[in-house]
Amino acid sequence: MHMVVHPDTVQVAHQYNCAAGKQKKFIDWKHAFWEKGFGAYAASGGRDKAALGEDNILKFSAELQLDVQKLKADANSAECKQRIDEDQTELKKFRVNGTPAFFINGKHVGGGIPKPAFKQIIDEKLAIAEKSGVPAAQYYEKEIRGKGLQQFRSKRDAAKAKGGGAAPPPPAAEDHTGHGHP
Repeated sequence: MHMVVHPDTVQVAHQYNCAAGKQKKFIDWKHAFWEKGFGAYAASGGRDKAALGEDNILKFSAELQLDVQKLKADANSAECKQRIDEDQTELKKFRVNGTPAFFINGKHVGGGIPKPAFKQIIDEKLAIAEKSGVPAAQYYEKEIRGKGLQQFRSKRDAAKAKGGGAAPPPPAAEDHTGHGHP
């Protein structure tokens, strides 16, 4: 999902990210952005804002053989802008307000924590799961979702509540792992 941490700096990049997905080049575009956009910006200590700008985005997008006319139109379309807004709204339901963000058996872990601390949380949750006696394949549904406080509904839950079953899956070209979005 798109987590726009600094909208004044990367909103345009998120919109182009959405547009690249429409041309089935999401992953290639993402890697190019991190190298040729954000990488150049970071290497300059944040002084080279042009690296994140539309001109640079169009340049490396053309190198990826994207249709830059279509890319630009899609990036500035109401559809891509709405997609970014919807992702932001959805993430707020889960109290995600930065990156990285993880959920480990229902526990929100925000920010970059040291590997040993991350491992400790996982080990603690794994020990609880193993002591429960609930088969691993059923644990999350029964113990986390089933006993958890329902403070929000995901898009899938909202669709089920409306009688529509599960929400439709995202387009195959998009990455919903939560990794690597500008």
